[in-house]
Amino acid sequence: MRVFRSPSTWMLVVVLLLLPELLLAQAKAIATAETNMKASAELYECKRKQGVLTVKVRFKATANTRLELPYNKTYVIDVGSGKKYEVLRDSDKNVIATTSKYTTGDEVKESIDAGETFNAWWKFPAPPPTTKKITFSLPNCEPFEDVAITDVP
Repeated sequence: MRVFRSPSTWMLVVVLLLLPELLLAQAKAIATAETNMKASAELYECKRKQGVLTVKVRFKATANTRLELPYNKTYVIDVGSGKKYEVLRDSDKNVIATTSKYTTGDEVKESIDAGETFNAWWKFPAPPPTTKKITFSLPNCEPFEDVAITDVP
């Protein structure tokens, strides 16, 4: 008795077996930085699409910690022009960025245990297409310098 009769059935079985690993895989860091928050920081995405720049950072706690990420002190710098871009806000002045159950006012606060991670993202007005690299600045963290921008159609 043959259970798997076609190549497509075999491929489906292989995909289903590998799916958990694929879902758990983390995006590779583009840049890393030290923080003053008992956590390392890995910037893993910097994409420009339709006039918006999205930056994503993964924090990994080196000890039990509380991350404090104020929106009004988080920004992108176009080093070539010297222009600073602040976090985008909607028409009600709400930030277009990571929030959590501990978001208060203009800041995300997130407690994470040693070894755990927390992913955060921010949206900014995109620098002009001629800008290929930016500096990303977060409070209590070294700046992420010379971060390449990926353009998405």
